Amino acid sequence: MAKTNDPILYREGLKEKILQVSLREFMKHGIRAVKMDDIASLLTISKRTLYEVYSNKEDLLLDCIKQMSEQVDAHMQAFSARQERNVVEIVMEFYHAQMNLFSGVNPVFLTDLKRYAKLRDYMAERHHTKESQRKDFFNKGVADGYFRADFDYDIVARICEASLDHALRTHMYHRYQLKHIFRNIILLFIRGFCTEKGIAEIERLQETETA
Repeated sequence: MAKTNDPILYREGLKEKILQVSLREFMKHGIRAVKMDDIASLLTISKRTLYEVYSNKEDLLLDCIKQMSEQVDAHMQAFSARQERNVVEIVMEFYHAQMNLFSGVNPVFLTDLKRYAKLRDYMAERHHTKESQRKDFFNKGVADGYFRADFDYDIVARICEASLDHALRTHMYHRYQLKHIFRNIILLFIRGFCTEKGIAEIERLQETETA
């Protein structure tokens, strides 16, 4: 990695490069399989230099996931802001963003995530912070006629999460591709809480994609 004369810019650039390479390797091989030595070697930097930026792998992983989450948030904000979008368009865009993100991921990466306490705490805090926003979004979908009013959002979300967790714990990815598993689970729940108007919008969007 070329070194700039400005030590602050160099450190910022190095940190970004560390995050990019680390996330790529974690998603490809699983978190536990990737050592800090491996990351330093791929970046052609010394272990000492790497440890000056990240003293341990858990902190590095946490920053990788934070950056990934922020990028998804930024993408969704940009998508929603470009023009007026209905709730189904936004849900389906989020679904596609998740599918693209995890299309080539090693399933072991997802199972490894639960092993790290700092990451679990971050995800729980993020979930709590965004809870009211998600409920407002669901209520808007009900008001606009796209989502069913007789469904409890919290129950649906918990069942969907449990289904995804079950698929990972039972190693369904040995028989089916991970993307195929996620598609069948997530689309089932999306269609389930939609009204006829919502389902018609899903089908319109899917027809547009294949046209």
